[in-house]
Amino acid sequence: MAVIETDVLIIGAGPAGLMASNVMTKRGVDYICLEKKPGRSVLSKALGIQARSLELFEFLGVNKPFLKRGYPGPGAKLHLAGKHPSYVELYHIKSRYPYLLIIPQDEIEEILEDHLNARGGQIFREHEVLDVTQKDNGVYVTAVHHGITKTYFAKYLLACDGAHSKIRKELDVPFVGEDEGITFFTGDVEVPDMKEIHINLHLNDRGAAAFFPYKDGTYRVVGFDRTRQGGPRKKEMKLHELQTTLDTILDRSYKVQHPKWLAYFGTAHRQVPNYRVGNVFFVGDAAHVNNPLGGQGMNIGLEDVGNLCWKIDTVLKGYAGNPFLDTYHEERAPVAREVIRNTTLELKMIHMKGLLGQARNWSGKAVLKQGWVQSIFANALSHVHSDYDKTPINRSFRDKSLSRKAIQAGERVPDQVLFNEGTTDERLYPLIQRLGYVCLIYIDCYEQDLIDFAYDFAEEANRAFPDMLKVYLVARGGTVITERDELPIIYDVHRDLDKNLGMSKGSTLFIRPDGHVGFHDGSADVRKVMAKLKRYFI
Repeated sequence: MAVIETDVLIIGAGPAGLMASNVMTKRGVDYICLEKKPGRSVLSKALGIQARSLELFEFLGVNKPFLKRGYPGPGAKLHLAGKHPSYVELYHIKSRYPYLLIIPQDEIEEILEDHLNARGGQIFREHEVLDVTQKDNGVYVTAVHHGITKTYFAKYLLACDGAHSKIRKELDVPFVGEDEGITFFTGDVEVPDMKEIHINLHLNDRGAAAFFPYKDGTYRVVGFDRTRQGGPRKKEMKLHELQTTLDTILDRSYKVQHPKWLAYFGTAHRQVPNYRVGNVFFVGDAAHVNNPLGGQGMNIGLEDVGNLCWKIDTVLKGYAGNPFLDTYHEERAPVAREVIRNTTLELKMIHMKGLLGQARNWSGKAVLKQGWVQSIFANALSHVHSDYDKTPINRSFRDKSLSRKAIQAGERVPDQVLFNEGTTDERLYPLIQRLGYVCLIYIDCYEQDLIDFAYDFAEEANRAFPDMLKVYLVARGGTVITERDELPIIYDVHRDLDKNLGMSKGSTLFIRPDGHVGFHDGSADVRKVMAKLKRYFI
């Protein structure tokens, strides 16, 4: 039997698998994506795209279809205590996307697959994995397609095959955690009497119910009914059961009708001990699961992809060594660990009743009146502050000579306005989208020593890592005349790179393809900066 060889094998074509396939296609990586199901699911599980995921979609060049079809949810209205609801407003999010983009998962998958197909990518459906075998140089996978058994070999495998991952089970990787023991209800329905732009959450001793408005006027409803806990859990929910449950929980009755789908489900929080096992990487729900509070799960998976795929491409191109891929687990596992901790605590708080529940409601109302609390809450939900600056390698790149406001290794780089080549405004993120690795060298104004440093560094970097990164000179303004014109010039006329990123004369900012800082160095010393660049790729 002939073995089908590829560089990367992706198992699973949910949101994470589809995004991974898109990134690999964009970067020109040879890959194959296998999916067990014959087509996309018509049932929508996840429904919200957080700001950080939208930024990653922008790096991929697929953000506009999502913005066109989604609904920018401005925040949440919380019915906790008293007649007047409390609000959590999302405009505090420090991103170009200060909202939760509400769009059902089936449409998310449709957009990603359409984008993939338009660029020559493909998903191989109805392929069921039978066996996985690791070797030193890669991974063998046996799969069956319409009764025909096929064998694949890949240098790297991405397990994007969900909470019940076949890859995880075949490799006997533990999924550490526990079930949370609460039965939730969910579904997409029409609610004729509800005219809301905010997410509406009702919380009391009878249970909890949240309504998420879709762009077409329908709603996702999700919650739990205290009277329906315990005993065997049914999978299917009838419309009359949902109506009875909502009538029990809500102070005001809302009629629900014309369901697209209804279901009961349970929740759990679990995580694999290491996201990398040999040449296999666990991504999304195959690596971690948590309850649905805050719309975190799918987004963490998309961000896993945003962290991993460019690293694999960097290794395949020979720019980095195999140990470079260990940083995937080091950077991503703590993010999911924190989300699991927070959502588990939030579920315990939501499940409180009696005097504890009353105390939670009244204290919640008092706290949410504070603007700074709303800002912290909104930015945490959006994942824009999911930085990697505390990992060992990123801590080792921290430059103490920089100002306190300077952005450091591992931190997310916020989008900035640039005056490019002295002719037009452009943002930083489109540069990252087009180029991948971007290096900014702040020369302040015309200073020959710094210009020489920039050109010498660019030459050495290109010699060590051919065609990998693009170097830009950054000047505050004025005329920058050089004897050579290979390096484009950004004029920091808005002072964004100075004020927001802490760049100053002589500083070098190396930005990764996922928009995080590789390192920020203030020495203007070619030898030192090159040493950091080489050490970064291990």
